Amino acid sequence: MRQILAAVALIALLFAWKSPGSAQAPASPGAAPVTLPHLVLSADSLDGLPRRSVTVSGEDGRSATYSGVDLGVLLAKHGAPSASTLRGSALADYVLVRATDGYRALFALPELDATFTDKIVLLADRRNGEPLPAAAGPFQVVVPDEKHHARWIHSVTEIDVLASP
Repeated sequence: MRQILAAVALIALLFAWKSPGSAQAPASPGAAPVTLPHLVLSADSLDGLPRRSVTVSGEDGRSATYSGVDLGVLLAKHGAPSASTLRGSALADYVLVRATDGYRALFALPELDATFTDKIVLLADRRNGEPLPAAAGPFQVVVPDEKHHARWIHSVTEIDVLASP
């Protein structure tokens, strides 16, 4: 019986799912809903944002210096909840990063916000001072403190901020 109820709940959740780019954060009573960002990255996506660099060891054990912008800063610039607006139901919002080959990685919105954590999640466009190689670029997510590089997604093309159902 529990399996049937779980299956019914999953089906209901799938039918209620909103498509990327149309997600809306719940608003306070009387306020208009907030549309969450859907970003299609381009060459000028990082323009005007503060840059940072991190030196890390790749899966091959070799050291490299990546530079780009904090993913949370980029998302805040495009309207994602951050700092004082990242509270209540927005704490359950999440970020889905997509690559050209269909690979995806997920981050909780609070783990990208400097008011919540010192964790670095970098959207890089350069490696060792050069543009990323074609196989990894034009953008790559780099997460220096993660032991497994599964969320070091390369060939990033789109980023969605989605509201938790």
